[in-house]
Amino acid sequence: MAPYFFIISLVMFSIYFEKITLNRKAFWIPFFLLSVFAGIRNRSVGTDTGAYVALFEINLDPKYYDFNSNVEIGYQFFEYILLNLTHNYYWLFLLTAFFIVYSFLLIIKKYSINYFLSVFVYITLGVYTFFFNGLRQGIAIAICFLALPYVINKNFLKYLFFVFFASFFHISAWVMLPFYFLVHANFKLQYKVLISFLFSLFVSGFLISYLAQDNIRYEAYAEVSDSAGGYATLLFYLFFAIVIYFLGRRERLVNNEYKVFEQIYLCGLFFVIPITFLGTSASGPQRVLNYFIPMLVFLIPFIVSKLKYNFVKFIFYFCLVIFFYVTTMRFSNLTPYLINPVFEIF
Repeated sequence: MAPYFFIISLVMFSIYFEKITLNRKAFWIPFFLLSVFAGIRNRSVGTDTGAYVALFEINLDPKYYDFNSNVEIGYQFFEYILLNLTHNYYWLFLLTAFFIVYSFLLIIKKYSINYFLSVFVYITLGVYTFFFNGLRQGIAIAICFLALPYVINKNFLKYLFFVFFASFFHISAWVMLPFYFLVHANFKLQYKVLISFLFSLFVSGFLISYLAQDNIRYEAYAEVSDSAGGYATLLFYLFFAIVIYFLGRRERLVNNEYKVFEQIYLCGLFFVIPITFLGTSASGPQRVLNYFIPMLVFLIPFIVSKLKYNFVKFIFYFCLVIFFYVTTMRFSNLTPYLINPVFEIF
C-alpha cells in the first residue's frame, strides 16, 4: 500500500501548494502524477488486467486480430490500432489513464466547491483505481462523467451522444440514459428514488438474464454466485445517501448543480440495491454502482461544509483513508502495487 499513499500525498501536496502560491486549482501536475502511476503499473495489479494485456504479451500480429462480437467494438478498435503501433502494454495503460484521469479532473475542476477535497474523495473512494481492474467499464464511466454538463444544461442530444459513444466501450453505459429523464422529471425526489428502486426490483433480473443469453461474456452475471456480496459497501454508500438527503434540503432548492448530482447518486444507489440482492457476483452487475459513486466527489464537499467542528472533519477524512486502505487491500487484486519491469531502475 505504500505506493498508493505516496501518490496520494504527492497529489494532495501539489494541489495545496499551487493553491497557496498561485491561488489556482492545480490540474496538470495531479493529472500527470495519477496518469503515470496508473500507466507504469505491472500487469499483476488488477484482477482483470491480465486479460487486457494478453494480446500485447504474445506479440500478436494485428493481421490475425479477431474482432469478437461479444466484446464492445469501440474498445476492440482501439486495441487493434494500438497493436499496430506497439506491443508494450504500458501504452495501453498510459493512454487510457490519460483519458480517464483528464476527464474526471476536468469536470471536478469545473463543478466542485472544494477542489482539494473532491480530488481526495476521487482517490480514496476508489473512483480513481476502478479502471486498474475494469478498464473497459472505466473508460465508459469517464465518458459518462464528461457528459454531466449536458445533464445540468438539459442538452439531451449531446448527452445521448456521449452515452452512445460510451456504450462502444462497455454496454452498461446505457444504464445512465434513463437517469437523464428521471432527474428532469417534475416530481419530488422521494418519488424518483422509489421509481428507480421499483423499476430495478421488477426489471433488472430479466434484463441481466437477457443480456447473458446474447453474450457469453456476461453469462456469469446472471448466475447466483458463492462470491455474492457487496453488502457492507452498499451500506457504506447508504450512509452517505441518508446524510446527503437530510443535509441537502436547502441546497437542492437553490443549487441546480447540487440537485442534479444528488438525484443521480440517490436514484442510482437505490437502483443498484435490488441488483445486489439478486445474489450474483459482486464483480458482476453490481459494478454499475460505479457510474453513480463519482457524484460523491461533488456531494461530500457540501456535507463537510455543514460540519462545524474541525475535529469531526478530521474524523471524516480519517474514515475515508481507512475505507481506501481496506478496499484497496481486499478487492480486485490491487496490492501489492508493482511497476512494469520496463521501468524498473534497480
